[in-house]
Amino acid sequence: MFRKSLVKRQFLQYITTILVCMILMGGMLSVVYTKHYMEDARQELIDQGEKIAYAIDKAYNTGNISNLAYEMQVLEEYMGAGILLVNEEGVIVLASPGLDGKLLGNVLLYTELVQGVRDGNIVSVETGASSIFGVPMLIVGYPLSKGQLSGIFMCRSMPELQVSLYEMYHSGIVILLLVFLITALVSLHTSRKMTQPLMEMNRAAKEIADGNFEKRVEITSQDELGQLANSFNHMAESLNNIEKSRRSFITNVSHDLRSPLTSIQGFLTAMLDGTIPPEKHEHYLKIVLEESQRLSRLAEGIVDLSRAQSSKIILEKSKFDINAVIRENSALLEPQLEQKQMQIRVSFVEEQTFVYADQDKISRVVQNLLNNAVKFSKQQGSIEIETSFSGKNKVLVSVTDHGAGISEEDQKYIFDRFYKADATRNQDKTGAGLGLSIVREFIQAHGETVAVKSKLGEGSTFVFSLELAPQ
Repeated sequence: MFRKSLVKRQFLQYITTILVCMILMGGMLSVVYTKHYMEDARQELIDQGEKIAYAIDKAYNTGNISNLAYEMQVLEEYMGAGILLVNEEGVIVLASPGLDGKLLGNVLLYTELVQGVRDGNIVSVETGASSIFGVPMLIVGYPLSKGQLSGIFMCRSMPELQVSLYEMYHSGIVILLLVFLITALVSLHTSRKMTQPLMEMNRAAKEIADGNFEKRVEITSQDELGQLANSFNHMAESLNNIEKSRRSFITNVSHDLRSPLTSIQGFLTAMLDGTIPPEKHEHYLKIVLEESQRLSRLAEGIVDLSRAQSSKIILEKSKFDINAVIRENSALLEPQLEQKQMQIRVSFVEEQTFVYADQDKISRVVQNLLNNAVKFSKQQGSIEIETSFSGKNKVLVSVTDHGAGISEEDQKYIFDRFYKADATRNQDKTGAGLGLSIVREFIQAHGETVAVKSKLGEGSTFVFSLELAPQ
């Protein structure tokens, strides 16, 4: 259905356009050529009248008028037109052999022609079928002033002229039909060629919809269709990565859920059946509490991301000091910093920098970025936090670590949900790949941007923007 409708629609558009153009062109050429042909016929009769006038003038000068009828016969056969000689009263005194002899002695009824040649003008008229000739005629009058003669009238049958025109029209129509047939075949080929990449993408889309995310389309051109094919392949690549991330997420979440649940179940069972003595219950209950908190954090992250991606984030904006939020979240990391013997260095553009945003969600953003920086930094490393102004009403917050870094390929997907870069996978045993996705959703909900700059082996810098609070 897709192929038929698209190719047919494209083909019909081409054919309709070509057909309309050919009809308009044929109509205009027909009018122009008919007018030109009739003008040529008139001019031909005028030239014939000039020759007869010359012959009559010669006959009168030599006194040999007997040969005039013969010369009129020759000219009639050569030119294909009848000849009449009319006196000053409009009476036909001589007619060429091709015309009816009964015309002799009759008055030429077209007084405007007779009057025109009397005045020394060349005149013409197209008669109807009811004329003295019995058929429509093209009559051209040429002035003459020899003896009693006032003019020469050349007569040519309109049906004979129309036969010539019809032959020309027939040839033109045959040529136009051949041209139309050729253009129709070319249009059909062009329509199929233009729609072929679209049909290929349609087939590929169906395969992707059936779960084959490895399907790609071949790029055969650099035009708009080539760009569309490239975008399609990029979309397929993104879907493939999302599918891989989803599978990885299911595996990670299954592991993250199974491990704490197994520990909780095992410790509680051991305490209930007496395997763990009462004096050690407090120690193991603390472990159970930590595992339950781990489950709670995982569930909270999934819920937050689900709400963010369904556009249900409700922002409670207020004016607060972003420097204070950074200090508070940095202080919460003291246990992890001491364990890895790390330091946090801060560089604030001002002592206090007030922004207008949702403080709780921005605190989560800072917390996630700092946790990632500590997690992926080397032992005895350092983390830099810096603020700077951007334009008149923006502040930039950057968090830099000196860990393993992120490859250029991984940077394209680092903010996608469930995604973990290969270089950090072994260092992130407990995460599910949701932290940076939540960061992006919270920042985008504020209408701001977040980006990453990183090189493998040199660390990473995450930068996000916030709106400065009005003074």
